[in-house]
Amino acid sequence: MNQIEHSGSWGRLSPSSVGRALLFFKKMGFARGVMKKFMAHLWSGFELRTPVDIRYAGLKFRVYPWDNTVEYKMLFGSKPRDWAEIKLLQSYAGKDGVFLDIGANIGYYALMAVHHGAGTVLAFEPNPKVFARLKFNIEANDLSNTITALPFALGDKVDTVTMTVSESDMGGSHISHLSGLAGTSIEVEMKPLAEVISSQGISQVDALKIDVEGMEDAVLFPFFETSPRSLWPRLVIIEHTSQTAWKKDILSWMMASGYQEIERNRSNAMLCLSKQ
Repeated sequence: MNQIEHSGSWGRLSPSSVGRALLFFKKMGFARGVMKKFMAHLWSGFELRTPVDIRYAGLKFRVYPWDNTVEYKMLFGSKPRDWAEIKLLQSYAGKDGVFLDIGANIGYYALMAVHHGAGTVLAFEPNPKVFARLKFNIEANDLSNTITALPFALGDKVDTVTMTVSESDMGGSHISHLSGLAGTSIEVEMKPLAEVISSQGISQVDALKIDVEGMEDAVLFPFFETSPRSLWPRLVIIEHTSQTAWKKDILSWMMASGYQEIERNRSNAMLCLSKQ
């Protein structure tokens, strides 16, 4: 890793003249479909493979668009990411609420939750490279007192597990039970969610977002099975695109246990807990 990537304050790594020109076209609304891919190709073609500091949705980020799909889309996309999900976060956690961001990546959801009123955020990210980016973005926005970044995976017990790190898409890194995918293997710490919540002194969860590449069931089932209903999140945003890797269908279980699906898109299902 280039040592300059996480050093210095936000704003030090401004876009180059070529980068500014490309971002101008994005601002004009041209970064769509084929054009977005062409702009990304030009960016890479000029070997702009240093991180770049940007403002996005009212927040400061340092992005690395060449090895993380989330950062690529933030830099080149013309629309704010996951806007339906962010509006729901504001509704459920926006009044000084508690939000858990499981699979936080570089912190987009965590930072947006605070930006829209959340008072306490736990952001879980076990990939060391991405965790460093998450920490930088939190500190760049002066949110270290509100967002607690935790550098481990979640599961059914305290353990050390193997993570396969995707060098082409850091956000696609995964715990090893999803075998057959390319990447570099590293060892990461794993803890149960219920134990972490208890250690953090949290007695209520207003919203939870989880995107852990097919491990959603392995994280949530132990939590629901060992936690009182009063601790269950009022809102759950769960990525469903890897559900073929689930050993048990956590979505069906949740809807049979008091959750209602209120919205769905090609990436996420959004569920709220009914009052009983």
